[in-house]
Amino acid sequence: MAKQTIGIGTTANDGTGDPLRDAFDKVNDNFDEVYSSFTFASNNATVANNVLIGNSTVNSVANSTTVSISNSTSEVTATSGSLLVGNSTVNTTSNSSTIVVSNSTSSITVSEGTIAVGNSTVNTTANSSLVNATSVTVNSNTGLTLGTSDTSANGFTYLPNGLIIQYGSVDANTTVGDITFANVFPTGLYSLTVTTNIAGAYDSTYQSIVIASNTSTANVRTGNVTAKSVSYTAIGK
Repeated sequence: MAKQTIGIGTTANDGTGDPLRDAFDKVNDNFDEVYSSFTFASNNATVANNVLIGNSTVNSVANSTTVSISNSTSEVTATSGSLLVGNSTVNTTSNSSTIVVSNSTSSITVSEGTIAVGNSTVNTTANSSLVNATSVTVNSNTGLTLGTSDTSANGFTYLPNGLIIQYGSVDANTTVGDITFANVFPTGLYSLTVTTNIAGAYDSTYQSIVIASNTSTANVRTGNVTAKSVSYTAIGK
């Protein structure tokens, strides 16, 4: 309803204004219009339709599904499914499954299964099965763990490209020297290097060789009946 204005005449007591009853009828209609837009309960007022607060600096709009506040530098919008905070420098969007923060240099996205941080220099994506980064600097010798590992004397560890390196030692001579890898190579054994540990003068009969190998074991022998410790390094995938 448009606002109803009470007629007060041209001059005082000229008899051209609204009759008293008509004037207060307009007053009641105006108040009914105002009160019909609000619901009052326990000191709270609910707005049935839109509320607009605006000037040259800040503009706000609120309705049953959206709250929006904006000015020349930023904008905030909240709906039943999303929240948006944005300006020319930073934009942030949030809903029930995603949070996105982006500007001219970087972008961060968080969803139910994925986290992504990216710009023209670095892109990182993480979910339950994947972490992918163009470049990573770890400022600790023990700060990065890839898969499982075993740091015992005969152990193994994973390399960043999916390779496995296994290491250890075994006593070997002409008849014994069998290695059982701490972790079976799922795909294959690519390289196996053995070195005999000899204290004192060099003796070529202690030189160690690999006579057989597979993804779980290897057989090492020397040319001497006296057993010596043989160190090994195996690389596979």
